[in-house]
Amino acid sequence: MPSSDAHKLVGTTPARVTVNHLAQEAKALGTTQLADFLERTGRDISDLYRGSSSWTAILRRAELIPTPTKPTPGESDLLKRVHCFLHADDTERAEAYKRLVQDDARPYGNLGERNQTFARMLFFTLWDKAGGFPTYDQGLDSLRGQHAVRSELHQLLTYVMQASAGRTGTPLAGPHAHIPLSIHHAYNRSEILAAMGVARLGGQMPGFFAQGVLWDAANRTDALLVTLNKSDGDFSPTTRYKDYALSPTRFHWESQNSTASTSPTGQRYQKHAEQGSHVLLFVRNNKDTHTGKAQPWILLGPATYEQHTGSKPMAITWRLHHPLRDDMWTSRHPSA
Repeated sequence: MPSSDAHKLVGTTPARVTVNHLAQEAKALGTTQLADFLERTGRDISDLYRGSSSWTAILRRAELIPTPTKPTPGESDLLKRVHCFLHADDTERAEAYKRLVQDDARPYGNLGERNQTFARMLFFTLWDKAGGFPTYDQGLDSLRGQHAVRSELHQLLTYVMQASAGRTGTPLAGPHAHIPLSIHHAYNRSEILAAMGVARLGGQMPGFFAQGVLWDAANRTDALLVTLNKSDGDFSPTTRYKDYALSPTRFHWESQNSTASTSPTGQRYQKHAEQGSHVLLFVRNNKDTHTGKAQPWILLGPATYEQHTGSKPMAITWRLHHPLRDDMWTSRHPSA
């Protein structure tokens, strides 16, 4: 079917996209390739991941790939997690994840330190409460039998990486050079906690972490996870802090209500530079995306204390080491 006809297909469907509509389009096009489907229909990739849908589910509904007579154990839950990789738009991370889901993926113990970190980021994104696995190797080894999941992940990561090929990021440097995160790229909670070494088997599980602040003692770093638009339904009056950009290099942030300026935490915020600790700022616009999925945070990078007013909460102005991009600045300050 010509590309123009495919676009007509999209135009005839209701605004609310269903798996049936997408399956009809895929069947009409006769393609099993995610990138080909998106190019020929003009759809946004998020359309494929509304609710509990997945590209695999769409292809099976379209009868373009067989539906197993006996479900593969764990497959359904894993396919529901594939959407968590829609933001993985930097080459290093996407390539690392793709290597980890290949047939010949190296065991966790044989990976270098940086690739072990990527492996933990992948592991906890798929199983944010560890999935019952006692070791990373067992969890990652379990993917070998998940052929549909691995195929979909590979296609999604390839598409997202190619679609954002023009975007550049700056890797963390200095005391954070060992943390494989890039400034102005997006990360979910599991990736942030795993990258910083906080999420670990036998310890903190990302699925049980709901705070917006994290003191990472090993890296001597305060990680601040900021949601700018706080709705009444998602945030109580006591947690609707006033957070916003003052300029491309200055950010206004309110501490937790319990943080006094004279408390150990308040003092650390003020004196972190002279005491040898650090601050990393992560920001997202909303708690959820337009499809109802958790929105990832964008890493703004290191920040330095500039000044504050008040106590319980403290209203702190942070100076960003890396200016906001123009598109980020216009969407993140109150007058925008």
